Amino acid sequence: MRHQILCKIYQILIRYQWIWSRYYPHLILHLWNKSEWQDYQRWIDNYVRKTSFDLSRQEQQENITACGKIFSIVTPVYNTDKSILIECILSVKMQTNPNWELILVNDASTRKETLDTLKSAICQDPRIHILSTENSSAAGISAATNLGINQTEADYIIFLDHDDRLAPEAIHYLCQELEQYPGTDILYSDRDMIAPGGLRFMHLMKPDWSPENFLSGNYIFHLMCYRKSLITAVGGLRSEYDGSQDYDLILRCMEQPINVRHIRRVLYHWRQHVQSIALNDDSKSYVFDAGIQALQEAMKRRGISASVSHIESLWRGNYRTQLALAEDDGISRIYFPETMPVADYAEFVLSSPLLNELKANLLLCSSAYKTQNPQAENELASWLQLDGVGMACGKLLDQDDKIVYAGMFYAGDGDFIRPYSGYPA
Repeated sequence: MRHQILCKIYQILIRYQWIWSRYYPHLILHLWNKSEWQDYQRWIDNYVRKTSFDLSRQEQQENITACGKIFSIVTPVYNTDKSILIECILSVKMQTNPNWELILVNDASTRKETLDTLKSAICQDPRIHILSTENSSAAGISAATNLGINQTEADYIIFLDHDDRLAPEAIHYLCQELEQYPGTDILYSDRDMIAPGGLRFMHLMKPDWSPENFLSGNYIFHLMCYRKSLITAVGGLRSEYDGSQDYDLILRCMEQPINVRHIRRVLYHWRQHVQSIALNDDSKSYVFDAGIQALQEAMKRRGISASVSHIESLWRGNYRTQLALAEDDGISRIYFPETMPVADYAEFVLSSPLLNELKANLLLCSSAYKTQNPQAENELASWLQLDGVGMACGKLLDQDDKIVYAGMFYAGDGDFIRPYSGYPA
């Protein structure tokens, strides 16, 4: 009940947020920092700027320590709901760093409220530019985005969807990162989602730059910031991949010599609504078909034999890439006795006579585990053909079909964390 009341109040206030923002910016920030998840709300309260005092103080510092780079935020607009579009634009105007321009590309919108918003006072800012595609029908997100990119002389391009929102400090942290790492070509940040009721949730703290992760789907999404010259070098966005145009772009950019930085902050808020794939992965099935096509073409460009398919048991957009299987005669196998303690594994391997006649790939496995697929070992070895991959591991299940191991990460205090351990497969 309390949650429903809060959502109602939020929706009433957000409808008039353009007015509130002029006189009470701290109220807007307070609304934008509300989560429907209690634990996430505590995290936001501890780690996110919340007051206009903080922001005004940061603005004063920005005017002194601006990095000198201009960021062009490109936003294709098509029949966007008025309040949502205003919130999107407002999130840019409330940036604490002034080194931005916003290019709104009207892609043949027909809704009066959308067109009126683009002509309204919120867009009366010298840093906001309104462009229009020339066709009477929508040209599509790639064509509209390319139009915006081609019209700017900015150093870096930020992609912002017309129904999403930037964190007020987004430009600040991009600028800060470039001051420290001026040779950076791509920057990305963590993100969360905006629920239909307007509250934040479903935060995604991403791994650092991990090219192999892209062979399972686009793990970056937003916030994405590219050096403009890199986008130009690969030919911009391609309309035949609309819906997964950002995935196709990053796959092509990865094939260039690039420097990538991950900003470990939630700087982008991805809105869920009934028509969005954030809420309903069946709403735009063409998006995921385009993603498979983009990945298949990338593997072909790279000269890697592979097949790509949807993983039916997971949220769409998670792909299975199967490489050409490694041959048995290229694998040396060492099986640990079922009762052997893990601490003795290393000594067991070092004493193995196989070390004197190693083949291309070495398989290490406890005899307590059996493969569900007779080609599983060959499939693991197939991933070692990729540059930069030195080890591959499968998902290990116990006799109750629960996860024992599905990867791990370093906790930073000397311990390792095994995510999903103990959960159903």
